[in-house]
Amino acid sequence: MYNKIKKELKDWNEKYYIMFLIGCLLGLRINEILALRVQDVAGKEEHTFVQTKTGKKITIAFNPELSKALKEYCRGRDPQEALIPCRDNEYKPISKCRAWEVMNTIGNKHGLHLGTHSLRKTCGYHYYEQTKDLATLKVWFNHTAMRDTLTYIGVTQERVKSAMLHFKI
Repeated sequence: MYNKIKKELKDWNEKYYIMFLIGCLLGLRINEILALRVQDVAGKEEHTFVQTKTGKKITIAFNPELSKALKEYCRGRDPQEALIPCRDNEYKPISKCRAWEVMNTIGNKHGLHLGTHSLRKTCGYHYYEQTKDLATLKVWFNHTAMRDTLTYIGVTQERVKSAMLHFKI
């Protein structure tokens, strides 16, 4: 489903595709994505900023897929422009409300309940499923406790009970 949504967003509007990629591949909150400028990502391998929610300084690193997409997307754009610009002013980002509308619309099309926070959760869930590295994910997401990270990615008591029921030696 991830690849289908990614393709549809790219076909619909490249800025929404970039927003989706950044959210899913970096796990940033929507306000962090919308605060990005072209100069923050164009031709760079990483970007450091202070999170507004936590006040912590973090560095994000762009994997090859994201680097390639950003290179194409930023080509010929003014470095001062918002990375995800609104329609009538390229220096101002779209609103959080508009970002939510985009995700909700694409989610409804596929029978999913998606919002802007779904991007961050998707990142966390898939990273954990691929690596089972909860410690790194905890630091990545700036959570204070492992329990917060487990809850965040959907490891609920129901999932634990199901694991117990299906566990064999």
